[in-house]
Amino acid sequence: MTDNISYLVPPGKIRCFITGKLRKDTPEENVRQRWARSLVEEYGYPKEDVGVEVMVRIGRARKRTDIAVYTHDAAHRQENIVIAIEVKRDDTLPSDDKGGDGQLISYMAACPACRFGLWVGSERRAYERLEGGVDRVTDIPRFGADRPKRPLRDDLVQTHELKSVFRRCHNYIYANAGLQKAPAFHELLKLIFCKTFDEEESGDDLQFGVDPQERRSTSGQRRLMEERIGPLFRRVTDRYPFIFGDDDQIKLEERVVAYVVSEIQFLSLLDTETDVKGAAYEELVGANLRGDRGEYFTPRNVCDMAVRMAMSLFDQTKLTSLKVLDCCCGTGGFLVSWLNNLHSLLLEQERSRPQRKGSPEERARRQVHDVCTRNLYGLDINPDLVRTCQMNLVLHGDGSSNIYRVDSTRTPGEWDGEAHRAVPYGAVDILFTNPPFGGDGKIDDGHVLDRYELPKWETKAPRSSMPAEHLFVETALGFVKPEGYLVILVPDSIVNNPGLRFIRSWLLRRTQIVASVGLPKTTFAASKGIKNPSILIVRRLSPNEARQADAGFLQDPYNVFMSTPRTSGIDNQAKPVYRRQPNGQEMVDENGDKIRDDQIGGVVEKFHEWLGGESSI
Repeated sequence: MTDNISYLVPPGKIRCFITGKLRKDTPEENVRQRWARSLVEEYGYPKEDVGVEVMVRIGRARKRTDIAVYTHDAAHRQENIVIAIEVKRDDTLPSDDKGGDGQLISYMAACPACRFGLWVGSERRAYERLEGGVDRVTDIPRFGADRPKRPLRDDLVQTHELKSVFRRCHNYIYANAGLQKAPAFHELLKLIFCKTFDEEESGDDLQFGVDPQERRSTSGQRRLMEERIGPLFRRVTDRYPFIFGDDDQIKLEERVVAYVVSEIQFLSLLDTETDVKGAAYEELVGANLRGDRGEYFTPRNVCDMAVRMAMSLFDQTKLTSLKVLDCCCGTGGFLVSWLNNLHSLLLEQERSRPQRKGSPEERARRQVHDVCTRNLYGLDINPDLVRTCQMNLVLHGDGSSNIYRVDSTRTPGEWDGEAHRAVPYGAVDILFTNPPFGGDGKIDDGHVLDRYELPKWETKAPRSSMPAEHLFVETALGFVKPEGYLVILVPDSIVNNPGLRFIRSWLLRRTQIVASVGLPKTTFAASKGIKNPSILIVRRLSPNEARQADAGFLQDPYNVFMSTPRTSGIDNQAKPVYRRQPNGQEMVDENGDKIRDDQIGGVVEKFHEWLGGESSI
């Protein structure tokens, strides 16, 4: 048992955030607990003023509202309920006969002091009870406020749950804007860009916000779009011309924009923890940009493992000067992981230094921005993934200006001129990549094949075509400078299939194998990707070592780190798997959150031990 485990939860139970009592672990209960946490951590209500599954008398009937907020410091009685909240599963519609918003409105009517109500299901709906009846508003008020309002900078809060917020926003756009999932995803990202930019550039009076009066009226929604969001997006396009074109615009009706703005206006995307943003963005991408060319997006636990292992191969003082590239970057998982881990190191350094201008967080953020703008690169052939990767990097700290649409199997001479000039081909210190293994693409262009060694390796006649996934191994190594490192995710077939022995033979003559990590079969269960994946870390030979290898003088025997973690945190159906005691009780951390049964993260510590160093990566 590790130090961060404070108590145990029996199987099938979940600990209530408000009361600490055990409740049945169901999808509905998890939604309710997330909103209970949100009321306290984001809306600011004291736990003592919040009740869970509260009895409400409606005539002779007795019902239960999911969550109730009482008058501050008042007794938990029906007459003191000031906010009623009903939370449903994501697929529940407001018009649903049993679980729709009519249920919430009846609870509000039965509680004499209840002025506001919140219904959350397929969308979020807030209500205010007025003399003439119940009216829609943008949100419930924050603690201490009389009514909902547009946020000022001091009103912004971190959030521990972005997945459901982004999901509701996307689903609302999809349902109300007449767009397919992928276009709806990109329209949402434009608004997320506006939100992030506003936090960076605006003063106390933020532009990304909507007040209740604007949200209710067509003229107010138009004013929001014309006076604030539209001009904000034009500033975004000026800042990021490599992501947006001059003619790019937000292609959503004003009412849809107003809904999305109301959902995320009080959240601070800049200050929210990177893991929370990463998980939310990953889910959003996975739901809307499924790979159909063998593109299976790398889980974050794998990215973090690979990045931290590679970082530990270098002195910490050199990490800010390393050139880092992913030649099949997809949505940017490896690049974002490098950025996040670098930020953690720099933040730790800044906190240990004497007081300087600005907070340690601000100084570390600036350093990461500058370092990644100089040294972080990404390539992908899919233009949608290029933009998605750029947006992902912007959301996490930057490096977005160095992402290019490129067919990396071709020589730099065939690339777009800008990419040709910018990308340090053959000079990269570390290359991370998850090539599109499993696709059906073959390369039979003689002009392309002729530049590779693998088509001619250990064969009497050159191979006239090869799967792109096999050539990507040599493609990736071509970017790496001598004595630099390649970190590549490959199917086990490349590691042990007798028919692919020639690839292993080539690797042993061109690189030194540093580590081989056989990942669990469940690793890619969420994306239906590689069933038997491995991570290989190899060091490209120096010119002298390569000449000796070509002359038949192989390297002296050396050790290779090997590991086979058994669990990845999910099962074959991509459902979470948690750590348990021998008696079956689930383990939770000091915050009451269940601990994933994920041995992938533990590989890093074993690798540090194998290296013989005391790394803090």
